[in-house]
Amino acid sequence: MGDLKHCYKCMEEYDAELHVCPHCGYDENTPHNPMYIAPGTLLHEKYLCGILMEFNGEGATYAGKDITTGKKVQIREYMPVNLCTRIKNRSTISVNYNNLAKYKAFMAEYTELGKSLARLRNNQNIIPVLDMFAENNTTYTIFEHIDGVKLLDYLKENAGELSWDQVSRIFPPLFTTIGILHNAGIIHRAISPDTVYINDKGELKLCGFSVAAARTVNAGLEYQLFKGYAAPEQYSASSNSRQGPWTDVYGISALLYRALTGCMPIDSVTRLKHDDLHEPYVLDSRIPPHVSAVIMKGMNLSGRERFQTITELVTKLFEQPSDAEGTATVAAIEAAEALKMERMERQKNAAPMPRLQRRDPQQAQRSAQPVRRQQPPRREQYYRDEEEYSYDRPSTADKIKVPIIIGVLLIAILMIIVVFVYNALYDPQEEEDPRKKPRSASSVSEVVDDGDAEISTDPSGDIEMPSLIGRFYSQTFEKWTEYFTLEPVYEYNDSYDMDMIFEQSVEEGERISQGAVIEVKVSKGKVSAFIPDFEGLTVAQYKLRLEKAGIPEDNYEMVEATSGNGAPDSITEIKLEDEKVNPGSMFNNKNGKKLTIYYVSAKTVNSGNTTTEYYDYNSYTTAADYSYSDTTTVASYYEEATQAPVYTEAPVYTEPPAPATDAPAPVVPDTPPAPVEPVAPVDNGGGGESTE
Repeated sequence: MGDLKHCYKCMEEYDAELHVCPHCGYDENTPHNPMYIAPGTLLHEKYLCGILMEFNGEGATYAGKDITTGKKVQIREYMPVNLCTRIKNRSTISVNYNNLAKYKAFMAEYTELGKSLARLRNNQNIIPVLDMFAENNTTYTIFEHIDGVKLLDYLKENAGELSWDQVSRIFPPLFTTIGILHNAGIIHRAISPDTVYINDKGELKLCGFSVAAARTVNAGLEYQLFKGYAAPEQYSASSNSRQGPWTDVYGISALLYRALTGCMPIDSVTRLKHDDLHEPYVLDSRIPPHVSAVIMKGMNLSGRERFQTITELVTKLFEQPSDAEGTATVAAIEAAEALKMERMERQKNAAPMPRLQRRDPQQAQRSAQPVRRQQPPRREQYYRDEEEYSYDRPSTADKIKVPIIIGVLLIAILMIIVVFVYNALYDPQEEEDPRKKPRSASSVSEVVDDGDAEISTDPSGDIEMPSLIGRFYSQTFEKWTEYFTLEPVYEYNDSYDMDMIFEQSVEEGERISQGAVIEVKVSKGKVSAFIPDFEGLTVAQYKLRLEKAGIPEDNYEMVEATSGNGAPDSITEIKLEDEKVNPGSMFNNKNGKKLTIYYVSAKTVNSGNTTTEYYDYNSYTTAADYSYSDTTTVASYYEEATQAPVYTEAPVYTEPPAPATDAPAPVVPDTPPAPVEPVAPVDNGGGGESTE
């Protein structure tokens, strides 16, 4: 057999002379989307990237293989398509300056999610995280490849549904795992037949984790929701739509609904308009009535009315009801379904739905008597005509229960009205909203925690001007573009970070007409900054150091040194107007002068059988398809990641350096780690939209 090569779909090896994989039929000449990584790319010097498997607003998942161990893996790349793009013919991601703050904020959330999942790698029902690292101006997460199929495909192969006995055997470990995730602060938000896999052992595996913004409408990223399984609160990013463990309670309840009935539940948005979701017990009488009732409560459209934790849901599912409770549950389900059917019939027909009545031989005589208003038969009679159901006569307590409840509700409504009128007449002075306080820091956590300020309007259409001080201009411009237009004036400012608004032409609280033009002053950075030291740094690393020091790219230029010694891609000296300046000197950003930074020409260095390629900095920065003036790339705020050893207790994570930090030192463990035992290669597709 001749040379071998990898199939970029199944990652198996086959004869290099062939063009079609004999294992899966993949044609190596199949074109790929240039927005995503080209198959065959090597990441972190060990992970071979295959074809694109699936993608959403947060990022993309690729088939992959660890060439050092021979194991198949899944490679997850953080790449929010509405905030960035990929440089042509490169793997590097480019971020427009206006989206930089959002890009870094969501990446920090993505990284924290990956690290939290890594700590749970020993859980048998979560696809383990094997590694994380920073490269190509983004972050990658390496997941173990799993041998299994989507639960959706499994259900289709098993008559479309499962019995309650089957569900009660295979689902409990998944319930426990979801509870563990919630205790770790992780809300999945996408539990569905597309994100749950089942292997040959009958074990359920949960995948499809994403940041919250990718699972919520209008939250900053292109969202991906699974129709029929997403909770109502996921269709709104407002503060009134709180998300929490109860959000996953809706998802797992909808999954149980699908598994037991074989029917995909009606999506929550449609149910909010007209809720005609049938009880599981009505669709399949083999489903225990108390299980049916628990599932319906778990799918309640109101988050407050649902089970608040997965523990409550599971307790009720496996709690054995008494005979009286079982009979009452059946009666309640049947009565509710009858009411729904009656309402549907009334909507279809303009005339009222005819009621069933018993006829007897004396009916003609009764019709000759004076016509009296006929009372409709009791609803119980309809069921008694088809099946033998027994109903108890209502007691005196039941007769007075409804009037008492109505009276209590009326009293509550009156109290609410009284409180409202009192607040309107005697409006106490409200405390200042802490969200409107100016911020002088720009850490990622502050960007994420920044709350949405509300804009109040009056009947004439005028709006109350909010406070913009301390907010990032790029985010503010997009957020309130429908209310007013911002006209930025960029100035240096020592008190506010770059892109922060520090002055507005209209004071907070003033009334303005919608569409008004508001002039704002935006910080270009600090007025003065100390020139940082360049000893031992590459060009990319020193650009990061300059950005942290507060010297923007407009105020310096990189020039190839014509003389002098040094390592490839290293800095040799810095000059200002042909005069040498030393690190630590003060530089004024407002004087219009530029620093000239000289570096050693990059070249190719051969070392034995290893060839290390250094790109020429000038050709890299002056490429026709890329410009440093309007985008930010890996050269701006990322350093080359160092490979760390693999530990058996937790996956390796190479921390991506923050935009405002120095170059991190490589991590060296005190003691050598234990080797990782290889596992059998497994097959797993990514998450995606439900095809039901």
